Amino acid sequence: MNFTVGQYGAFASTMGLQPMALQPAFVNEQTNEAAQAGEFTLANGFPSVPTAVTPGTYALDPHYRLPYVQAYNLDVQKTLRWGVVLNAGYNGSRGSRLDVKSSPRRSLSSPNTDFDPTTGLPIATFNYEQAAAFSRFNAGTLRVNKRLTGGIALGANYQYSHSIDDSTSSVQNWQDIPAEEGNSSFDVRHKVSGTYLYELPFGKDKSWVTSGAGSHILEGFSVSGTYSIATGTPLTPYYPAAVSDVAQGRAGTLRPNSVPGVSPTAGGGRAKAWFNVAAFQQPQPDSFGNAFGNVSRNSIAGPGTIQNSMSLAKTMQLGDTRSMEFRATASNVFNTVQYSGVDASLTSPTAGQVISAGAMRSFQFTGRFRF
Repeated sequence: MNFTVGQYGAFASTMGLQPMALQPAFVNEQTNEAAQAGEFTLANGFPSVPTAVTPGTYALDPHYRLPYVQAYNLDVQKTLRWGVVLNAGYNGSRGSRLDVKSSPRRSLSSPNTDFDPTTGLPIATFNYEQAAAFSRFNAGTLRVNKRLTGGIALGANYQYSHSIDDSTSSVQNWQDIPAEEGNSSFDVRHKVSGTYLYELPFGKDKSWVTSGAGSHILEGFSVSGTYSIATGTPLTPYYPAAVSDVAQGRAGTLRPNSVPGVSPTAGGGRAKAWFNVAAFQQPQPDSFGNAFGNVSRNSIAGPGTIQNSMSLAKTMQLGDTRSMEFRATASNVFNTVQYSGVDASLTSPTAGQVISAGAMRSFQFTGRFRF
């Protein structure tokens, strides 16, 4: 296939040569021939003998439309005494036509879905992509901040939020996408966070030790930090897909059925038993091998987080615009154990147990010269 790009006008030819519009650098000509067996080309666009085509394993909804998100927010602010500012707000978003991928396969209502009509055998994998999912996010926030006065600045934020969706790349029942509705994987219901700064009252223009050698030694010290306390992101207990399931396009995990009368949180919340494994059982497949569990996605609250970082800094003024700063920062300053992973595979010997933890306390020292 030959094509020409870059011609924006006709240039006069000289001495019978090609016009300048057909010469470098006004044009870039390429010849590409990379057709493979079974493909149509310009030279062979309508072959007389039909070419055998291998059935595809991917399809796109013919009515696929681009997704969109609507976001909205409201914030009310009130200034109080002592430099305190109070904010109350609401944030929300609504996602529509979100992408969702499923693996259509045989069912009682569609027994020939994943069969190759030429061989009569199941197709190894078959993915179908649609713009059929949704998301909803709502959050209420309360923020209190004290401006820096008297060497003290404080800030505290609280957020209560909830996010749900049915957008997933592992749809159980491709004929019932709304059944995938559940908490979003990033859903954090409660979160408190904030900052603090305290400039020690020593040195020139401060309350104590305003002169002499002690003033030079003690001035410029400050303590600051950030903190965050939040509930955990949700977990989905599951059964891993068997080899035979993967061979038939069932590459997603299988959600379990709930056991009537047994609470998934009974005896939970511990490192050795974060949730009650006995509250779940494997669903029985139908005659086509389909098994759809009734436990919703992201139904179990995961471990929360407690983070606190603190810094001690000293700034020395060296005249004019020059200064020297030394800073020591401690992450996870109280050395709190942070559970970061829970084994949600119900066939694992450690099912329901905490299997990993976050980083412990660490220190960082910094020196900075400004001029």
